[in-house]
Amino acid sequence: MISLISNTSNPVPIEAIKIALPIGIGLASAAYLTLKAATNDGFSTDKTIPKASIRPGDATHDAEFSEDQDAFLTRCEDEYGPVFNIYFMGKSLTVISGRQTREVFMSEDFSMTDAIDEFTGMREYLFGITKSNHDIDSRVIHEIVRDHISPNLPLFAPRIVQELERNLEKELGTCPKEEGGKLVENPMKILQEMVASAMAVVFVGPEIAKSRKIIDTFITAAIDFGQVLSLGNRRASFWRSLVSRTGYRAQNPLMPHVETLVEYSTPVILERRRLEAEAIEKGVEWKRPDDILQLLLDNSEKYNLVDLEDVCGHLMIVILAGVHTTTDTSTNLLYYLAAFPQYIGKLYEEQQQVLDAIQQEREQQRQELRQKGEPVDESLDPAHDRDLTVTAINKMVHMDSFVREVFRYRTERLTLAHRARRNVTLSSGIVISKGSNVIINMRSMHQSPEQGEDVTEFRPWRFVGKSKAATKAGSDFLPFGMGRHACPGRFLAILELKTVSAMMISKYSKIEIQDPKKTMQALRATIGYPTCTGLTFTSR
Repeated sequence: MISLISNTSNPVPIEAIKIALPIGIGLASAAYLTLKAATNDGFSTDKTIPKASIRPGDATHDAEFSEDQDAFLTRCEDEYGPVFNIYFMGKSLTVISGRQTREVFMSEDFSMTDAIDEFTGMREYLFGITKSNHDIDSRVIHEIVRDHISPNLPLFAPRIVQELERNLEKELGTCPKEEGGKLVENPMKILQEMVASAMAVVFVGPEIAKSRKIIDTFITAAIDFGQVLSLGNRRASFWRSLVSRTGYRAQNPLMPHVETLVEYSTPVILERRRLEAEAIEKGVEWKRPDDILQLLLDNSEKYNLVDLEDVCGHLMIVILAGVHTTTDTSTNLLYYLAAFPQYIGKLYEEQQQVLDAIQQEREQQRQELRQKGEPVDESLDPAHDRDLTVTAINKMVHMDSFVREVFRYRTERLTLAHRARRNVTLSSGIVISKGSNVIINMRSMHQSPEQGEDVTEFRPWRFVGKSKAATKAGSDFLPFGMGRHACPGRFLAILELKTVSAMMISKYSKIEIQDPKKTMQALRATIGYPTCTGLTFTSR
């Protein structure tokens, strides 16, 4: 483990880019690349794919889509069928709808990471903070989450709950009804503290997580990551993508965050190493820390990690995905609770019933042990009877349905772009040619008849009594993708989202949107963008 500790290297100054870029490309090469970017429309070579008409006065489909996403996609599906071409966000995209979406996710000839990289330069951004696993098809991050986070959720849950509760009390606390509750202009800041603190304890352990600088690193790194992702939500530009990639090579904005992890991890790792050696010398068992940092160190050979900086680089990628998306979605969930106050009572009632049943079950176990004259194990301490454990959260079926319905209702209608690595023939006979990009029509799946009645309405109990858990990815629920590449971190994310929501409804009887006129705008807020109005909380 000691051999993994190394010094970080100094990054190239950003000024070097400004000088080197024109010289490195050359005028002739620059002219050729510019011409290629301008003349290649990017559509599949299959001319049978129809191009959606553009409204008079519009140059692309962006404006019509932005005005009413559902109406635009319904028009296109009615006029052109499930597969059609559009000009959207500066890209030529083939929209895939209905059952053929599954073919995109299940085929290894389509790559979502290739498309994300083309839109944002993400690979250079992430490869710049790691020293290994730079194969574009590397699944190391996926394997780390699958191997060490998802199976350990019962172990991590008490720490997550403790940190969420501690920070909720610190950041929001009591909101007396007599004082009109408490207005929070930017609820996301509260959720950033809550989520970052909870993730820090799980990812790097309590010794490192107690540092304020580490918490700030988790928060600011997630914000930086969100800004890179937002590049894909703006009109695509060949030059912007090229400059982004060049900039990430020369001076990666994530490197200071990785260096902070290395700085604060090094003394803790050295102390752990000392304690382990001491235990071995005494012939006693050393209780290994079970945070993700320690697990990566112990499995560094398995994942081909070369030193501590590389370990922290890979850990940072896991942190980015976890903190950014969970903070954003948990904030959005609060707006749904505020917009639909009529459902809070049912969620609160269910929570109390679940905790009452668990408390009674545990009391019965204690009584049985006493009757047998056996000691009561500390795991049955009454102080923990009403803890929000994984078991308790999983029994809250209405909460699970609420969260799944938020994802179904909120998810952007065109998202999850994929790039074709080879010519792909869909079941309809349509050919998606190598190098072209497709994008998934989420409306066609999330508003299909399979979703039940009133698919354009928010119905929080839509999935109660059905085998449709919020973690269950499939063709009828695509926020986490599907198939082999489905997000392995969804189990942790959903656990946190449901835990945050359960805490909020247990502590606050009322959550209100500051400006009711902006309700729909808040509910449909795009991931990574600030909310348009605040929330007022009133304690129970």
